[in-house]
Amino acid sequence: MDLSFVAPWALLAVPLVLLLGWALVRWRQSRASAGLPFPDVDVLDAVALRPRRRRHVPTALAVLAASLLALAVARPQMPRDVPRDDSTIMLAIDVSGSMAAADVQPFRLRAAQDAALRFTDEVPRAYQVGLVSFAGVSSVIVPPTTDRDQLRTGIESLDAVGATAIGDAIVDSLDAIAQHQGGQIRPDSARILLLSDGSNTEGTSVAAAVDQAQGAGVPIFTVALGTQDGILPNGKRVPPDIQTLQQVAEQTGGKFYEAKDAESVSNVYAKLGAFIGTERVTREVTAIVAGFGVGALLLAGLAWWRWGVRLS
Repeated sequence: MDLSFVAPWALLAVPLVLLLGWALVRWRQSRASAGLPFPDVDVLDAVALRPRRRRHVPTALAVLAASLLALAVARPQMPRDVPRDDSTIMLAIDVSGSMAAADVQPFRLRAAQDAALRFTDEVPRAYQVGLVSFAGVSSVIVPPTTDRDQLRTGIESLDAVGATAIGDAIVDSLDAIAQHQGGQIRPDSARILLLSDGSNTEGTSVAAAVDQAQGAGVPIFTVALGTQDGILPNGKRVPPDIQTLQQVAEQTGGKFYEAKDAESVSNVYAKLGAFIGTERVTREVTAIVAGFGVGALLLAGLAWWRWGVRLS
């Protein structure tokens, strides 16, 4: 748990509260032992075991309440991922001939389409999402939009044919984002989610495209689809280029994922849909901690009233 405090000095009260609670319990135990009216210890245990156990409950609750309230005074805060209102996400999907391989059922492209459709359901409605397809050339199928029906139609229209132009897909995605954002990409407001199963064979080099993405401050999240045993109907082996996709993600500040079956690629897209357009912010949780402290204090008071526990 990544917890920090605005006023950490207040945490000094926590061990003091615990020490006082322990001292109170010990003091009450010593007073009880000093006033034993029964020489027969077995009789004493039979009579007082349950009340003794109950006697410590209010004290424990009071110590817990005081500790939580001390934590609240320290003003705890935790980081959390929250949606950005101005997020623009480009889906770049490989539609080269190798996407017809059936090692990912029913075949690679259909699995990618199903995953992308699930992504559109997971990503917040306020996000602008566009679609780029790439084979021998790259094309912007759907510019960034909040119209999910248009996006779904674009995804459904994809067909597998041609070579692989990963570099062009990155460049076209960046251009679409820049055009949507008024000619210049706003730092940290855009993401590219690129799915491919092959090596770059056409167009702009991957290195040049990555340099451009780095300059624009756009992270690229990559998904390598397929297995090393992927084979086309003509017998040609088409394993995914894992190394290239890993480098693209690492060098741009994104993340790399490997998907070897339809379920895993769908899960990856669903996971990315939940956080790809978020930013990490720090929020205070003082009210929550204080609420638990007050609740524990009320329970302690109820226990004292219920069992009539006294300090002496």
